[in-house]
Amino acid sequence: MDRTSVRRSSVAPAAGGSSSSGSGTPSGHPSNRTKRKAKTGFAKLIDENVVLIISMSECYMCVTVKSLLVSLGVNPKLSKMNEGASSGTGGPWELPAVYIGGKYLGGVDKVMEIHINGELVPTLREVGALWL
Repeated sequence: MDRTSVRRSSVAPAAGGSSSSGSGTPSGHPSNRTKRKAKTGFAKLIDENVVLIISMSECYMCVTVKSLLVSLGVNPKLSKMNEGASSGTGGPWELPAVYIGGKYLGGVDKVMEIHINGELVPTLREVGALWL
């Protein structure tokens, strides 16, 4: 009886985490650290897409950034955010929010700034969004 209660307490989820995957390794084991928190929402989108544009709606600034990236040969993912979602997504953001290689770059002015400075194409090549 004591072994069961000890085992249950050792696999209790961390704050905000999910239940144990049942792999038999302790929850603090390095192979379980990344499994403990399943990424959802925008964190998952950011990880899954090399270039991601987040916007509240299809605004002209969003279209401008997407058009620039498409003209360079990149196929960015465009994700629209619900009005109520901004409070739980780690905001405040300058919208459209542009992520390249999983890192927040900034808004349209930052994208244009690094494009004019000649840094956008090398950045896109570095993260694998451009091949040539």
